[in-house]
Amino acid sequence: MVSQEQLDDIFAIRWPLPHFPEDDQTPRHVRGAAVDDAWKPRLAFIRQLGAATADHGPDHDPLLVALEDLVAIKKAADEQIRLLLAYGRAYVTPRPHTLETLGQAAGLTPSGVSRAFGAKEILAVGNLTGRRPAAVEIDDHHPDLFPDDDSRRRCTWGGSKNNPCTDEPKYAVTDKSGTNWACCDSHLPGYLRSRT
Repeated sequence: MVSQEQLDDIFAIRWPLPHFPEDDQTPRHVRGAAVDDAWKPRLAFIRQLGAATADHGPDHDPLLVALEDLVAIKKAADEQIRLLLAYGRAYVTPRPHTLETLGQAAGLTPSGVSRAFGAKEILAVGNLTGRRPAAVEIDDHHPDLFPDDDSRRRCTWGGSKNNPCTDEPKYAVTDKSGTNWACCDSHLPGYLRSRT
């Protein structure tokens, strides 16, 4: 069974109540509102703990519930950071943020920024915002856009000379030199990654 002392300790660590020194000049109603605000997440945790108890039994440890809650918050924050880094590199115009400035803001090295997101995050930002990356040129595939037969009938962006991609092209993409390529769904993330 959970003791009140354990709950109080978890509350004090996870949601500390505001402290006002004796000589504090903050009006009493403002101090009271601050304490009331601090109790809101505590009450939400008590409700969450009740649900966990219903799912796992009365011996479910509130410390574990608090840790699970923080891990979920951290995972969500990490995902949002990756999306914002992708946005800063691939969507901001007229010039994307540098790896250095994004790294300083996110507490990462420039190489850490470049490894923190990939095509999945770039595509997710596009889905969330309804925009296409600024540095990307993607059109729907049409055979008339290509002078060579390979790009008319198969993906030429992915694969290699010895092992070419044989998937049906869905997009026409442009590389940094201005050359047009046919691209399939499975190689579009690689194209997006090459442009950031």
